[in-house]
Amino acid sequence: MPVSGLGRFTLTDRQLALVLSGVLFVVAAWPLALTEVPPYQDLPNHLATTTVIGNLAAYPEYTFNGFLKTNAALFTWLFFVGKLTGMNAAARLFALLVIGLNALLLPRFVLALTQSRGRMVAASLFAWPMAHNWFVSMGMLDFALAVPLSLALLVFVERQRRAPSAKNVAAIVALGVATWYAHVFPLLAVHLLVALEAVRAPAWKERVASLRAMLAPLLPATALTLLSFVLHLEDAVAPITGATVSTKLIAPWELVYNLWAQWFWGYSNLSLSSLVPCVLLAFVAVPRLFARTPAPAFFSPVALVALAVLFCFVPYKMTNWFHVNSRFIPFLWIGLLLYVPERLPRALAGVLGVSAALYSVGMGVDYVRLDRERAEFTAGIEAVPEGAKLMPLMFQHKGASANTRNLLHMWGYYVIEKKTSAPLLFAHSRSFPLTYAEPLPPARFNHLVLEAFAPEAGTPKAVCNAAAREGECDQLFASTWRRFYDEATPRYDHLLLWDAPAAATAMVPADYTRTFARGRLAIYARRDVKR
Repeated sequence: MPVSGLGRFTLTDRQLALVLSGVLFVVAAWPLALTEVPPYQDLPNHLATTTVIGNLAAYPEYTFNGFLKTNAALFTWLFFVGKLTGMNAAARLFALLVIGLNALLLPRFVLALTQSRGRMVAASLFAWPMAHNWFVSMGMLDFALAVPLSLALLVFVERQRRAPSAKNVAAIVALGVATWYAHVFPLLAVHLLVALEAVRAPAWKERVASLRAMLAPLLPATALTLLSFVLHLEDAVAPITGATVSTKLIAPWELVYNLWAQWFWGYSNLSLSSLVPCVLLAFVAVPRLFARTPAPAFFSPVALVALAVLFCFVPYKMTNWFHVNSRFIPFLWIGLLLYVPERLPRALAGVLGVSAALYSVGMGVDYVRLDRERAEFTAGIEAVPEGAKLMPLMFQHKGASANTRNLLHMWGYYVIEKKTSAPLLFAHSRSFPLTYAEPLPPARFNHLVLEAFAPEAGTPKAVCNAAAREGECDQLFASTWRRFYDEATPRYDHLLLWDAPAAATAMVPADYTRTFARGRLAIYARRDVKR
């Protein structure tokens, strides 16, 4: 319907939603223009994986599982679009797609479930960190894409319940499959929310009818979800690279911290203004959960409590998934957007606007800082020959970013540029396009972070922790490194050491000679390798 706009102009609800989406997109996406490749933690690993898929003959240690699986949208995009645009440009385009879909869907989701233009505008003032959320910064782009797709799916499920049509069914089927292809976890959340919504009906007959109306079009997505769940259980029972199931719960104070840091916060203190919408959204929305007004579809107080309980008690790691409990966070905060008042005090809106500007500028500065660190890390590429067997030893995983381990997978750029070995790929689960072929390499050479080297001393933490007597640590330190290099030296003709302490550098065997050193980076080549 038409609504008043600025001056003599009028905007429909859809036009206003488009304007709000445009603002959210600009706030979140403009820093992508500052870098050649987005500075996302896991992205170099994914780029390296795509490189391996395109050169499988050179990597017999890996088996390609195909693109027809959940969590494959990014790999498929990089593989096919990357052939047309180049890998880095394809990565930037996918990042723009993810940020753009989040910016597009957030205002429309609030409008569709609340039928309130005012609430859509108010919610958008809190939503700007959600477009470029923590999962984007982490490079968990498939999950970050699946979240807005799942929101669109919920909108059409609600439409189908209220006014069944073939168009709604087709949209639900298509969005369900697309969400699954991006990442199955948001589909699990959708099924949970749909089930809880059906239970809200006052009588059993109505509950069954509501559940049937919503679930029937979801059956293709449900089947795909069950299939993926079974495959993940197989990974837990017969893991590819060691134990994969953890029952460790997160401490209460960490949970509270993660509610902000693992959704709103960017990279460093330059985006601390994201605390403002986090705290204020909780302040204005949580009390309204207890108001005697009709709750929005799917996100009743009971549903939000269920999501909160799962966030608190689901382990951090399950069936080769990391940050499992954190994946409930987006749905908690997006649910709270539906409870903001239709009008905010002008001062509060001003504070949120200023915070958004500070956040956006801070993210731009961080993009530049992180890209400089990438340049420092990749400065040794020319010192590594094509096809080298390169072992990266990362003694520091955090650099310019405090909220991500932005250095953890930087070695991936050597794989992209020089087709080096790739011993630390995400290949520990059948949900990834690549898995390790038989026979498996030693666990220490296919683990995501190798030996968890201690940054202070360059010693595997378990070694010094196991020291029973004072002074024994030095002996264990030396013997552990010798055993490591006894296995590594025949396998790898080049070493990459990043931010290595002197004690660890001293343990590099005489079989290797340093061929490059700049800042925190050192490259070593085995002496028998022709250069």
